[in-house]
Amino acid sequence: MRSDGTRRLRERPPLAVIGVGSAVILAGVLIAFVPYLTAGRLAVTGIPAPPALEKVNSVALAPGGQACMSSVAVPQRSRLARLRLSPLPGQGGPPLELVLRAPRYESRTQLRAGYGKGRATMPILAPPRAMVGTACFVNRGTRGVLLDGTTEPRTASRSALRLDGRPVAGDIALEFLDDRRPSLLDRTAEVFDRASNLTDRLVPPWLIWILAALVALGVPCGTLAAFYLALREDNATAS
Repeated sequence: MRSDGTRRLRERPPLAVIGVGSAVILAGVLIAFVPYLTAGRLAVTGIPAPPALEKVNSVALAPGGQACMSSVAVPQRSRLARLRLSPLPGQGGPPLELVLRAPRYESRTQLRAGYGKGRATMPILAPPRAMVGTACFVNRGTRGVLLDGTTEPRTASRSALRLDGRPVAGDIALEFLDDRRPSLLDRTAEVFDRASNLTDRLVPPWLIWILAALVALGVPCGTLAAFYLALREDNATAS
């Protein structure tokens, strides 16, 4: 015996049922995804040296010491630099200067003393265009500090590290961010452009736009169409 709910569903016109379903799906999308797409957040513009996946290899920077990485890519919209560091036990961190240099570009900023273990974010001068240069960390205090890095092959970058002028293995974990907090919706074109770069431009950005539109519209429309056809066939069988 068929339930009253199933009988009532069959008695309703399929298009009306599809209309209600479309309204429910649209409401769900608006409630769940629109705030996520429009919320501003710190956007990572580049990671020239990623953090360790398993084992951290710290670089010890003595008072007055300097650690420099070459071939560091600084994206155009970079206004913040973030690193991970650890002061000596029982002491606040010493003042640490970050110097970025590239042809016709230089940025100097200093992290104030007294910080603890963890991530530190420093403002930098945004370059006029994407550049490749050097990043130097200079200990301006009287106490040592450890800069988190890695020697893992999986996170190896093209940067070469020199500590007080001597080449050493590994990298210092460093990333650049945009402080303007753009939303994901604002960065859609940039995201698609980077996706195209991952394919070496074999898939151009305009094609990614088309594929994204087809997925965004085709999946819900295809689901509703399949539901409509199933209802129509069920009604035809019942009659």
